[in-house]
Amino acid sequence: MRLLFSFLLIFLLAGCARQSQQAPEAAKAATTKAKKTITTAQPPATATPIIVFRKTPCFGTCPHYEAYIYADGRVRYEGFKYAPVEGRRELKLPLETVNTILAEARIARFAELPEKYSLGTTDLPATSLTLSPATGPAKTVTVEEGAPVELQNLLRYVEKQITDSLGASSER
Repeated sequence: MRLLFSFLLIFLLAGCARQSQQAPEAAKAATTKAKKTITTAQPPATATPIIVFRKTPCFGTCPHYEAYIYADGRVRYEGFKYAPVEGRRELKLPLETVNTILAEARIARFAELPEKYSLGTTDLPATSLTLSPATGPAKTVTVEEGAPVELQNLLRYVEKQITDSLGASSER
């Protein structure tokens, strides 16, 4: 009886070993097939945003959110406390809107602006805009107060486009 049990155990272990050697090959083939499906099904997307818009919090009820806008119009939005919409969202802006933002930034001479506008008042929320041109370094301008009218208009326009695409109001 012990001899029969020993043969049965050896037979089962040998069968399991053969199966475990075949399993990685089957899994590898399935993974390769799945990878091919994924790469051909999705068009290439721009990896880095060309526009980043941020509103920082204050001690009151100031909206706090970030929006990353890509060249193809995709927007990755994350709303924090008091934001028009809280949580993460994936949005889409028309390419015309993205191009208008970039054109308005050129008109406002964004690349030549100082990095920060502040008159020293404490507890003011800041609005930050970063533009990453195809050539050259990224430029970030942060505004608390005292910005020129052209820059204020640009920031209002970007904010309105983001909040409109969320289906929310920028008046808060």
